[in-house]
Amino acid sequence: MARREATERNVLDIHDNLSGTDIRFFFRNPTTAEMEAYNNMAVQRKRKKVKFQHAQARLKYGLRVLTGIREGDFERKSGNAWVPLSSDQGSPNYYPEWKQWLMDNAADLVMLLGMHVFDASGEIEEGPDAGEEEGEDPNSPPTLPPSGEVSAPR
Repeated sequence: MARREATERNVLDIHDNLSGTDIRFFFRNPTTAEMEAYNNMAVQRKRKKVKFQHAQARLKYGLRVLTGIREGDFERKSGNAWVPLSSDQGSPNYYPEWKQWLMDNAADLVMLLGMHVFDASGEIEEGPDAGEEEGEDPNSPPTLPPSGEVSAPR
């Protein structure tokens, strides 16, 4: 599928180690201005000091691009019962404060979304022979010529 402008329904599946389940986030493409603002927030320079704020930037901008969650991936306590959390306004389980709930209860997963979108939005693929001679095992130590074939420098 091609990258489309203003895509609202990108999907990110995350395996949540705390619950042992798979979580699905829906998100939109970030704007160029958001990417720039994210980078400015993540690494701030003031004279000779550098301040790293990746966690805060990932949370803030992850929430910004997050457009929804799969119903049932999260549950909130309502009285004595657990109720599925929904971001879909048409659902009987819709919870208007779903983003705030995620920020309070699953910030780690939102930060993973922020990292996925803003820090690692693509990857560079290199061919299997990049920088190697054909047939050479990249993990083997360099070979030396057999003993007696090395000539001394003159």
